Amino acid sequence: MHDFFGLTDHIRGVSAQLSTEGFVTFAPDLYRGQVASNRDEAAALARDLAWNRVAIELGMGIAALKYNYPDLRVGILGFAMGGAAALVAAASVADLACAVTFYGIPQDVEVENRQIKIQGHFGTRDPKCTPERVSALAQSLTDRGVAHELFRYDADNSFFNPTRPHVYSAADAQIAWRRTVTFLRANLSTEGE
Repeated sequence: MHDFFGLTDHIRGVSAQLSTEGFVTFAPDLYRGQVASNRDEAAALARDLAWNRVAIELGMGIAALKYNYPDLRVGILGFAMGGAAALVAAASVADLACAVTFYGIPQDVEVENRQIKIQGHFGTRDPKCTPERVSALAQSLTDRGVAHELFRYDADNSFFNPTRPHVYSAADAQIAWRRTVTFLRANLSTEGE
């Protein structure tokens, strides 16, 4: 799931990277072909999103994947706004096995599905997903019995995005990627069943 700039080359690259790791990937385009070139454009595009529509469309995309690959376990991974969308999907889409959020926490959404596994990656210098918000998310998931692991990095929001060199942290991105791939393999593998 893309961040609020849209389905950028960076997000397409992450999808391609997941493919090389052996995963079937699908990168939804919430903006229907539009990509923001600056924060003001991105904010306008994000403002026009209807989150109930996002949840419905994600559910339809997951259903299409399950139809084409009946034995496939499906996970969702998102960045910033897309990370928040991943947690929205975790709360509302029944066929998900796991969700990964990179520096995204939705407002007023509680994940109560005890079948799903959650992983999160957050920068301690993030003004949006502050350490307090990350702690509140952890407590909420614990209170509801949702299995989760949340990692904190001495980094900023978007630390995983190399196209944002002023906040990119190559070392943290590498660690987060390794953790993500390990998590996805553990929760999406059908081997041994």
